[in-house]
Order: sequence, then C-alpha cells, then structure tokens
Amino acid sequence: MTEKSSKIEGVSCGIFKREIEALVGSGRLNIAFTFITSMLHMVPAQLEEKLKKTLPKRSGGRKIVLVYGDCQPSMIEMSARPDISRVFGMNCCEIILGKNRYGQLRREGAFFLLPEWTEKWKEVFQVHLGFNRENARNFMKEMHTKLLYLDTGLIPVPYLTLEEISDFCGLPFETMKVDLDQLLKAIIDAKNELAENQ
Repeated sequence: MTEKSSKIEGVSCGIFKREIEALVGSGRLNIAFTFITSMLHMVPAQLEEKLKKTLPKRSGGRKIVLVYGDCQPSMIEMSARPDISRVFGMNCCEIILGKNRYGQLRREGAFFLLPEWTEKWKEVFQVHLGFNRENARNFMKEMHTKLLYLDTGLIPVPYLTLEEISDFCGLPFETMKVDLDQLLKAIIDAKNELAENQ
C-alpha cells in the first residue's frame, strides 16, 4: 500500500517516530512527517500550544494528517478543520492496535508500554507523575493486572528495562509483537478523508 501526495504532510507524536520512519523508508508510505516530542503529553497545555504553532494556517493548499489521540483538550476542535484529518484512536495504543484488540487487552487489565516511552519510563513515572516504588505499586495494581510491551520489531526488546519497570510497578510483564499495518491503515484512512474533502 503506497500513497503519494505532494500537498499532504503529517504531524505526529514522537512516540511513533521510529515506526513512521520505517513505513516511509520501506516505501509503504510517502508523506513527509514532523514529529513532536511525546513528553508534551505530560503537559497538555504545552502540547496544545506546540500543535498550534506547528500546524499550518489554511494557505497554500497544504493538508495535514494528524497522528494523535485525544491528548489535549482542543484536539477535537483542531482536527475538525477541513485541511486536517486525525487518525482514528483515543490514544497511541489504540492507534497502533486498532479498536477491537485494544479494547480486549484493556479489559484484561493491560498497561501498555510502547518502545519510545519504555526508554523514558523513569522520566514519565518518577519525574512527571511523581511515583516512587510504593505508590506506583499501589496505583498500578488498582487498575492493571500486567504490563504489556508492544514490540514493533524495530529495536530489540529491552528485557532488562522491562524487569526494572515490573519491579517498580509490582506487575508482571509480557511482550506482544505488533506489526505496523494498523498504524499504516490509520494514516492512509486519514489521508483518504482529506482527499474526499477536496
């Protein structure tokens, strides 16, 4: 599945940088992307401001595929613009897994770990969320039964890091191989929606 358009660009959360670059590099996707650091999810107001600065004004015929979930309060309003089409999914995990598989795994109590955030887990859990080993265990066990690392196949599974997170959170971890087909479909569907709105 290859899509070509000189007027369509992408803006994505950096959590998908490796995956989208792999799709572009393999020739399955031909859209130029701008990536915004995923750490701004921890400060929604800053994410909103960064997106407002990054998204172009309605000029020059440019259209944007927006690869984000419901990550900040005005996301729905932003993606309602006729020159912007946001991928389907309430968050990055649903975007890459699809609605049905994501829903099933959530019902099983999974707490998802994508490769990019797994590398930054201490910054996320300890710096931004203020967790220590004790309160992380109490919080995580109330809502989750396991950690689930989504292995997109682009880097080696970081087993030592996953063991460290597992010990910190008090939950066992599993890994699950995830291909990039659902992410690609979400982007292409959003691109096609832009074409239909011309």
